Amino acid sequence: MAVKVVCYVRRRDPACATGSVEARGGQGWDCFEVEVEEGSTVLDVLRAISRQDPTLAHTTHHCKTGICGGCTLQVNGRQRLACRTLASEHMRLEPAPGLPLIKDLLVDLLPLQRKGLPQRREAH
Repeated sequence: MAVKVVCYVRRRDPACATGSVEARGGQGWDCFEVEVEEGSTVLDVLRAISRQDPTLAHTTHHCKTGICGGCTLQVNGRQRLACRTLASEHMRLEPAPGLPLIKDLLVDLLPLQRKGLPQRREAH
């Protein structure tokens, strides 16, 4: 059974002169209404939104099992994994805090990946 989801997405582009979409008259948020199957994840909602607006930047490469952290973002003000978080009827999506913003919901995960890598030991 399909359910309607209303989703507000924080849009920002650091490459723009103002660094946000406020220059186009908005407050930096876009509202999307999509239909997804009951029990869908936030990642499923992002895919549905991308079909409506292919300019939305969000991660597309991830494990879908909650291990890699590639789909980390804020859902209703709490840091979550999009692949493991069930969608709700009303959501507010923002990029993961504390990571360099690339555009919209897409962040540079390299700082997280570096933290998770074991220290290399030099062979003697």
